[in-house]
Amino acid sequence: MSNLKDFNWTGFWKDTDYAFESYIGRDVTDADIKNAEAELGYTLPAAYIELLKNHNGGVVNKNCFINDDDDCVYITGIYGIDRDKKYSLLGEMGNEFWISKVKYPPIGIVVADTISGGHDMIFLDYRECGPTGEPKVVRVDQECDYSITSLADNFGDFIKNLYFSIEDITDEEFQSLSDTEKVKLLNEQEGIDIKRAMELLNNMGIDNLSPILLSTLGRMYNNNGRAAEAIDLFNRIDEAHRDWSWYYRCSYAHATVAFGESYESEHVQKALQLIETAMKMTKEEHLDKQLGWCCEVVKYLLTQIKPKEYKEDYPVIFETIKNLFDKKNSKETTEDNHIEDANEYEEDNYPTYDAVHWVFNKQTYRREEFSKEYNENVKKYVDDDEADDDDRLEEPEILVTYEAWIESEDQLFDNERVTDDELFEEDKEDGMWQVEIMAHLVADNGTYFTREELLFKLHNLMANKELGDHVFFEGIEYEGHECEGYGLIDNEDGIPVFYIVCGS
Repeated sequence: MSNLKDFNWTGFWKDTDYAFESYIGRDVTDADIKNAEAELGYTLPAAYIELLKNHNGGVVNKNCFINDDDDCVYITGIYGIDRDKKYSLLGEMGNEFWISKVKYPPIGIVVADTISGGHDMIFLDYRECGPTGEPKVVRVDQECDYSITSLADNFGDFIKNLYFSIEDITDEEFQSLSDTEKVKLLNEQEGIDIKRAMELLNNMGIDNLSPILLSTLGRMYNNNGRAAEAIDLFNRIDEAHRDWSWYYRCSYAHATVAFGESYESEHVQKALQLIETAMKMTKEEHLDKQLGWCCEVVKYLLTQIKPKEYKEDYPVIFETIKNLFDKKNSKETTEDNHIEDANEYEEDNYPTYDAVHWVFNKQTYRREEFSKEYNENVKKYVDDDEADDDDRLEEPEILVTYEAWIESEDQLFDNERVTDDELFEEDKEDGMWQVEIMAHLVADNGTYFTREELLFKLHNLMANKELGDHVFFEGIEYEGHECEGYGLIDNEDGIPVFYIVCGS
């Protein structure tokens, strides 16, 4: 059990007029607590009682929960027990409301709400411990069929893992955190303001950054087109702290600077030297996923370098990439289990782009117009450990499917087909057909799609169609290799098909 007796509440609560009106209750007595427990049918955990005695519910400044499993949830407020307050355990929007009216599962007590406005809630979960035990803290997501995600083993740990959001935290508050907490805050927050994140680290002074913070800032520079500066940061990290990730990230930076240069160039050679070491280390530590990232530095960034050039000088790179990508490109179809394994590999290694924020609209963009808006409104939301690696979809051509409403087949472009056998006028609703559309896309460079290029082409395909309220891009899902292609391709082996996920 984790208590809050020594917890520092400074700056924790956000005491606005709205908070006093809807959340913050009168001072709590022991009798109040016993009466609430009797009405709820559960013993409240000691840490929660300590919170109530400090502040009987309220809106929080520290609103971002991050745990060691990389779960990130933004909460609005924590419920108190004053029944006169709308957002309290016994109030109008309290425990009874969420379970009886909204049909959340009766696993315990709703203890906090989130920024989703009721689409997911934070519960004290008594299923394992019973009504008098120490409950876990979980998130219940109404939008995902009331799925339950464990957040913390107890309420005290939940409170201790609440952080200020990047946008709200001051330099002083950030610097008061431990290095581990700083990295957790910077790495796991969703929709992070990357400019502010880099500013927080730079304001500490580069010379004052520990190896883990130098590496974190270097990764941010890598992900935001500042590879040369990233190299300088990585070189500041002493050898004692250079693990596989140092070699991988540093090689990524050199490979980015070396893009388009010949095999003999300084940055190409440095990138290959570093990635050779990174591959050896990931193999020794059996880090298969990270080994794949190392391969992609060579395959996706050093595209001008041919395997025969590095075969003798860098044998680990040559053999690893050969084995890994030979498996990916294998066309053997004689055994069902081989086909299944190959498909699983493809699905695991294609990007999903589910971290990208984009809203489809009716505007058709020129490339330069789209690029400007993309950089302003999309890239700032993408920042995680895999952002370096998920940027490219390594296929020269793909098929995509998406759902839309059309008034006429004239709205289809030359590279599009509806997947229905035939469209009949009597099947229209309000003058429109609801259809699934398949489109054939070819990468500009004939080798791979960048994230920006793919989204640009998808947007302009959809701009002249009706998407209803499903206008939010939520990623792509690999669906296999299409052999028919509805007349769009002439390839008996098929090419990858991706479903475009749109939400409301």
